[in-house]
Amino acid sequence: MKTLCLIAALLACSTAASAKNEIMTDRCSHEVTIVNWGNGPNPAGEPVFLKRHNGKTNWTSPFTVKLSEDGHIRWWCHSTKGNAFDAGTWRLKNVYAGYGCKLYADNSTEDCGPNGSFSIGSSEWKGWTPERSRCSNRSNRIRARLDGNRKLLIECLPKN
Repeated sequence: MKTLCLIAALLACSTAASAKNEIMTDRCSHEVTIVNWGNGPNPAGEPVFLKRHNGKTNWTSPFTVKLSEDGHIRWWCHSTKGNAFDAGTWRLKNVYAGYGCKLYADNSTEDCGPNGSFSIGSSEWKGWTPERSRCSNRSNRIRARLDGNRKLLIECLPKN
């Protein structure tokens, strides 16, 4: 009977230990800075800077960030340094799709058909691309690390 109680206690202990924090996985091939919301990757508020050494970094100490109104954490990826054509930096803007005709004063039409337009812009700023992530628990307390294969890992800690 003591053996069954010991096994039950161990199972309960391992179940409690398996409740882990959410770890978000994002991609960035170079340096990362995690900042409070603002302009540029180095606004006031002591950003946390991560730079790969041998492809990885250790976990940072836990730190607190300011969240956007909708609960996002702002971070910047330095992957466009020397790579202005990185696909993650390009954004479609002013997208228009429709159907049109040339209409004349006598109500006759010509050249009817689908038409559209768009412009392309870049979110890149001095080699840095703005990114954002959101913990499912909307926590502002995190720790982070860079891992192999271009991964940025952000651990969502219990809320402050």
